[in-house]
Amino acid sequence: MAESSDNQRHVTVALKTVYCHNAQGVMDVDLFYVAGGAATGPLSGSKSMTVLTGLVEINSRQAKLLAGDDCVIFDGNVHVDDFVEFGLQFRSSNADVDEGDFDDKYPASVSALTADVGAGAGSANASVKGAVAGAILAATPLALARVQARASIYEDDVLGTVQKRVNVVDYPDGRSGPFKWKFADKYPITLADTGELGWSEWDYEIEYTIDVGPAR
Repeated sequence: MAESSDNQRHVTVALKTVYCHNAQGVMDVDLFYVAGGAATGPLSGSKSMTVLTGLVEINSRQAKLLAGDDCVIFDGNVHVDDFVEFGLQFRSSNADVDEGDFDDKYPASVSALTADVGAGAGSANASVKGAVAGAILAATPLALARVQARASIYEDDVLGTVQKRVNVVDYPDGRSGPFKWKFADKYPITLADTGELGWSEWDYEIEYTIDVGPAR
């Protein structure tokens, strides 16, 4: 018997805006993207979704809107006593790799993420907070690396990671947010062209919203 819609709410979690206060790239421009996934708890059937945005070219002191289906973290019906848990990596694609290479491998990357994220989330102990998100984060880089098959010098940089559980009961109907994640870091590097010591540093903010409404 299908579950009554009275026991479910439709939940949409979506990325909205990326603010780059300081770009990670030495040329003051990043090719920013987000990878990961989301899954519900067992009361909702342990449904999972994949997140892989397209590349966003962004400079220091610049903001870009994040829109489209690829910026949706989760969208579906969830039991009122259940949760959505997600794990995301915020990344900067290596500037030495052609953007066309990312686009060409995008469908295969989504397929690999879908399989690995679904398997990881499905095998995690959902009763332990963070276990589903942790499994998603563990699966994400492995899936991307399998498709990209790049040499280590071309590996993309991980600018930050997020794990979050959204308990449906905690959110009223309508839109909540925008909420904000902030991540920044700084570490020494050797500049490839001169061999001199330099710094890789970045400062980002990401806004997202959570919408809750009647089951569809």
